[in-house]
Amino acid sequence: MRFGFFALFLVLLQIISTTFLFMPTFAGLFFTYIVLNISNEDNFFYIILSFLYLGFYELSRGFFLFSYVILFILYYYLFDEKIRNYFKCKNCILFIYVVVAYIGHFFINMLIAYILNNKLPGFSFEYFYYIAFDFVVALFVFRGKV
Repeated sequence: MRFGFFALFLVLLQIISTTFLFMPTFAGLFFTYIVLNISNEDNFFYIILSFLYLGFYELSRGFFLFSYVILFILYYYLFDEKIRNYFKCKNCILFIYVVVAYIGHFFINMLIAYILNNKLPGFSFEYFYYIAFDFVVALFVFRGKV
Protein backbone atom coordinates (compact mmCIF):
# COMPACT_ATOMS: atom_id res chain seq x y z
CA MET A 1 0.00 0.00 0.00
CA ARG A 2 2.77 2.43 0.97
CA PHE A 3 4.72 1.52 -2.16
CA GLY A 4 1.66 2.20 -4.31
CA PHE A 5 1.25 5.70 -2.89
CA PHE A 6 4.95 6.38 -3.32
CA ALA A 7 4.90 5.21 -6.95
CA LEU A 8 1.77 7.25 -7.65
CA PHE A 9 3.43 10.28 -6.08
CA LEU A 10 6.47 9.87 -8.32
CA VAL A 11 4.36 9.56 -11.47
CA LEU A 12 2.29 12.62 -10.50
CA LEU A 13 5.48 14.54 -9.71
CA GLN A 14 6.85 13.76 -13.13
CA ILE A 15 3.60 14.75 -14.85
CA ILE A 16 3.39 18.03 -12.95
CA SER A 17 7.05 18.86 -13.58
CA THR A 18 6.62 18.18 -17.28
CA THR A 19 3.52 20.35 -17.47
CA PHE A 20 4.76 23.25 -15.33
CA LEU A 21 8.37 24.17 -16.05
CA PHE A 22 8.80 26.03 -12.75
CA MET A 23 8.15 22.79 -10.84
CA PRO A 24 11.49 21.09 -10.17
CA THR A 25 12.03 17.53 -11.28
CA PHE A 26 14.01 16.45 -8.19
CA ALA A 27 16.46 14.56 -10.39
CA GLY A 28 19.31 15.87 -8.26
CA LEU A 29 17.59 14.68 -5.12
CA PHE A 30 17.15 11.14 -6.47
CA PHE A 31 20.73 11.05 -7.77
CA THR A 32 21.98 12.17 -4.34
CA TYR A 33 19.89 9.47 -2.70
CA ILE A 34 21.43 6.83 -4.95
CA VAL A 35 25.00 8.00 -4.31
CA LEU A 36 24.49 8.14 -0.54
CA ASN A 37 22.71 4.78 -0.23
CA ILE A 38 24.31 2.58 -2.88
CA SER A 39 26.34 0.65 -0.31
CA ASN A 40 23.32 0.02 1.94
CA GLU A 41 21.64 -3.23 0.91
CA ASP A 42 18.50 -2.41 2.90
CA ASN A 43 17.69 0.42 0.48
CA PHE A 44 18.26 -1.61 -2.69
CA PHE A 45 14.58 -1.54 -3.66
CA TYR A 46 14.39 2.24 -3.28
CA ILE A 47 17.61 2.66 -5.26
CA ILE A 48 16.02 0.70 -8.12
CA LEU A 49 12.92 2.91 -7.83
CA SER A 50 15.13 5.98 -7.97
CA PHE A 51 16.81 4.73 -11.13
CA LEU A 52 13.37 4.02 -12.62
CA TYR A 53 12.26 7.55 -11.76
CA LEU A 54 15.39 8.98 -13.37
CA GLY A 55 14.77 6.80 -16.43
CA PHE A 56 11.20 8.09 -16.61
CA TYR A 57 12.59 11.62 -16.29
CA GLU A 58 14.99 10.97 -19.17
CA LEU A 59 12.25 9.63 -21.42
CA SER A 60 9.79 12.41 -20.65
CA ARG A 61 12.39 15.15 -21.22
CA GLY A 62 13.85 13.71 -24.41
CA PHE A 63 17.21 12.61 -23.01
CA PHE A 64 18.95 9.36 -23.84
CA LEU A 65 17.77 6.40 -21.78
CA PHE A 66 20.22 5.10 -19.16
CA SER A 67 22.36 8.23 -19.28
CA TYR A 68 21.86 8.61 -15.52
CA VAL A 69 23.13 5.05 -15.06
CA ILE A 70 26.22 5.92 -17.09
CA LEU A 71 26.65 9.14 -15.11
CA PHE A 72 26.32 7.30 -11.81
CA ILE A 73 28.86 4.64 -12.76
CA LEU A 74 31.37 7.23 -13.96
CA TYR A 75 30.88 9.52 -11.00
CA TYR A 76 30.77 6.89 -8.28
CA TYR A 77 33.78 4.90 -9.37
CA LEU A 78 35.97 7.78 -10.56
CA PHE A 79 35.15 10.79 -8.38
CA ASP A 80 33.03 10.05 -5.32
CA GLU A 81 35.78 8.90 -2.99
CA LYS A 82 38.03 11.80 -4.03
CA ILE A 83 35.25 14.31 -3.42
CA ARG A 84 34.42 12.87 0.00
CA ASN A 85 38.10 12.91 1.02
CA TYR A 86 38.81 16.39 -0.33
CA PHE A 87 35.77 18.24 1.02
CA LYS A 88 35.03 18.16 4.73
CA CYS A 89 31.97 20.42 4.39
CA LYS A 90 28.98 18.09 4.21
CA ASN A 91 26.77 20.73 2.60
CA CYS A 92 29.40 21.25 -0.10
CA ILE A 93 29.33 17.52 -0.85
CA LEU A 94 25.54 17.62 -1.17
CA PHE A 95 25.83 20.60 -3.49
CA ILE A 96 28.34 18.73 -5.65
CA TYR A 97 26.00 15.74 -5.89
CA VAL A 98 23.12 17.92 -7.07
CA VAL A 99 25.29 19.82 -9.55
CA VAL A 100 26.69 16.57 -10.95
CA ALA A 101 23.15 15.23 -11.29
CA TYR A 102 22.10 18.06 -13.59
CA ILE A 103 25.26 19.35 -15.27
CA GLY A 104 26.91 15.92 -15.52
CA HIS A 105 23.73 14.48 -17.01
CA PHE A 106 23.66 17.29 -19.54
CA PHE A 107 27.27 16.63 -20.57
CA ILE A 108 26.72 12.86 -20.79
CA ASN A 109 23.77 13.51 -23.12
CA MET A 110 25.87 15.93 -25.17
CA LEU A 111 28.57 13.27 -25.50
CA ILE A 112 26.09 10.58 -26.53
CA ALA A 113 24.41 12.95 -29.03
CA TYR A 114 27.81 13.85 -30.48
CA ILE A 115 28.81 10.20 -30.81
CA LEU A 116 25.50 9.29 -32.46
CA ASN A 117 25.57 12.44 -34.59
CA ASN A 118 22.21 13.57 -33.20
CA LYS A 119 20.99 17.03 -32.34
CA LEU A 120 22.76 18.32 -29.23
CA PRO A 121 20.51 18.96 -26.22
CA GLY A 122 19.82 22.56 -25.33
CA PHE A 123 21.00 24.10 -22.08
CA SER A 124 18.61 26.44 -20.30
CA PHE A 125 18.86 28.54 -17.17
CA GLU A 126 16.16 26.41 -15.59
CA TYR A 127 18.97 24.05 -14.63
CA PHE A 128 20.27 26.62 -12.15
CA TYR A 129 16.83 26.98 -10.62
CA TYR A 130 16.51 23.20 -10.36
CA ILE A 131 19.98 22.92 -8.81
CA ALA A 132 19.19 25.58 -6.21
CA PHE A 133 15.81 24.07 -5.33
CA ASP A 134 17.12 20.50 -5.14
CA PHE A 135 20.06 21.62 -3.02
CA VAL A 136 17.79 23.30 -0.47
CA VAL A 137 15.57 20.22 -0.30
CA ALA A 138 18.64 17.95 -0.06
CA LEU A 139 19.86 19.96 2.92
CA PHE A 140 16.71 19.02 4.80
CA VAL A 141 16.29 15.46 3.53
CA PHE A 142 19.91 14.28 3.82
CA ARG A 143 20.94 16.13 6.95
CA GLY A 144 23.47 14.00 8.81
CA LYS A 145 23.62 11.27 6.15
CA VAL A 146 26.70 12.42 4.25
